[in-house]
Amino acid sequence: MTEELTITAVDSHVDTEADSHVDTERQSDRERLQQIAEPTTGIITGVRRVSVPPDEPSVESYVVEREDFTPFTDGNPMGHSEGGCAFTKDSALVAAYGEAIERYCGCLYREEHLRTAVFNDLADPALDPTRVVNFAAHQRATMDGDTELCGTEDQIAWVAGVDLESGATTQIPAQLVYLSYPPAAEPFIRNPISTGLAAGQDRAMAIENGLAECIERDAFMLYYLTATELPRIALDTVPPRIQRLSRRVTANGCELTVLDATTDLGVPVAIAVCIDRACRPAVSVAAAAGLDAASVIEDALAEVIQTRLATIHRLDATDRTPGEIDPADIDSFAERGLLWADHDRIADLAFWIDSERTTSFAGFASDTPTSLVDAVTDSGYDAYAVDVTTREIAALDVTVQRVIVPRLQPLYLVERLRYLGGGRLESVPVEMGYRTTPIDPAAINTVPHPFP
Repeated sequence: MTEELTITAVDSHVDTEADSHVDTERQSDRERLQQIAEPTTGIITGVRRVSVPPDEPSVESYVVEREDFTPFTDGNPMGHSEGGCAFTKDSALVAAYGEAIERYCGCLYREEHLRTAVFNDLADPALDPTRVVNFAAHQRATMDGDTELCGTEDQIAWVAGVDLESGATTQIPAQLVYLSYPPAAEPFIRNPISTGLAAGQDRAMAIENGLAECIERDAFMLYYLTATELPRIALDTVPPRIQRLSRRVTANGCELTVLDATTDLGVPVAIAVCIDRACRPAVSVAAAAGLDAASVIEDALAEVIQTRLATIHRLDATDRTPGEIDPADIDSFAERGLLWADHDRIADLAFWIDSERTTSFAGFASDTPTSLVDAVTDSGYDAYAVDVTTREIAALDVTVQRVIVPRLQPLYLVERLRYLGGGRLESVPVEMGYRTTPIDPAAINTVPHPFP
C-alpha cells in the first residue's frame, strides 16, 4: 500500500543555515518529482516506506514501483522497483525517485533511431570501441570463444553524444549507453551497468552527478583489486553533523571505517566500510565522490546503510547461505551481498579496516578541484555524455545523462568477466604514493569485490 507522502523531520539537528536551505531544496525536489507518481498512469505506480529494524541505524528508506516500460523499448525487460535511503525523508524520496527516473530513461530506445556502422567507416567523431577499458592482455590471451570482443571493423549500433572537453558531437556505442541493451546483440565492449547514468535539474548537474559515479567506482575498483592500504579518515575531525551521522551507524555495535580513496584525479572519494561482528551481514561497503568533502562522506554513510539494509532484506527473503555461493559464478549485486554477509569475509578487507595509514578531514578536503569535468579532462581522460531524457521527464525540468569515461577503471558484476585492463591498476597506486612499484598481474585481488 502506498504511504501518503507527508514531510517529517528525521534529523532535528541543523548545523547551519546552509543545511536548512538544503532541506528546503530537497522538499522542493521531492514535490516536483512526485508528479510522476500515479497509481494507474504514472511512471511510478507506487511508493512505500521500508521499515528499518529497531537495532539498525536510524535512516529513512523508500522503494518506488515503476511501470513496466517493456512496450516502449527494444531492449531487455528490467526490474520494476528502485530504492533510496538517506538521513531525511525528503532526501530518501528524492533518491528513490531519481533512481527510478534514471533507470526509466536509461532503458528506453528504439533500434530505428540508432545508427548502425563500422567504426572505421564513420566520418563523424566517434568513440573507438577498442579504447574502452575492459580486459587486460593476459586475460584476452586465455579467453574462450564465447566472448567476441568488439573491434574497429565490427558493425555495431551508435547514438550521438557530446565530447565533454571539446563539445563536439561524438558517436557512442549504444551498448555503453542503454541499460536494457542486449549484451549478446553485438561483439562485446562491456556488460550493461548503471555507472554514469544520472539525473539532475539541468544538464550540467546531471553530468557532474554521472561523473561523480564514474570517479567513485574507478577509485573503489583500483584500490580493492590492488588491495591498497588507504588512509582512514579520523572521524573525530569531521564536521559535527557527520560525527552525529557516523554515530548512527555505530550506535548498535557496528564498526565504521571511512577511507580516503582519492585518486590522481584529485576529486575527494570516500569509501565507507561497515563491519558487524555479531550479526549478518558482516560486511557492507559503499563509496561516494564529489566536490564537497563533507557531502561526499555523508553520501557514503547513507549508501553503506542502504547497502546493509538491502542485504538484510535479501537474507530474510532467501534460503541460500553464503556458503552456497560459488565466487566464480557471481553475476549480480545480490550474490555479492550474500557472499560478503559471512563473517569469514571480514578478514578479506583487513587491508582497509586495519590500515595503519590515517588522515584528517582537513587532509581529505584539501586541494579540491572546482569542476569534475575539468578534473577528468585535465588529467588526460576523454569523457562523453549522451542525453537520454524522455519528454515526460523533461517536462519536470529534469534531465538524465549517461556519462562515459572510457579509460577509467570500470566496475563489473560478472566475476568471469573481470575488467583488469587499462593500466590504471598499475599506475595509480604508485602515483598516489601507496606502492613503490606497479602491481604484478598475478597479485591482483581474486576475492570477488563487495561493491553493491
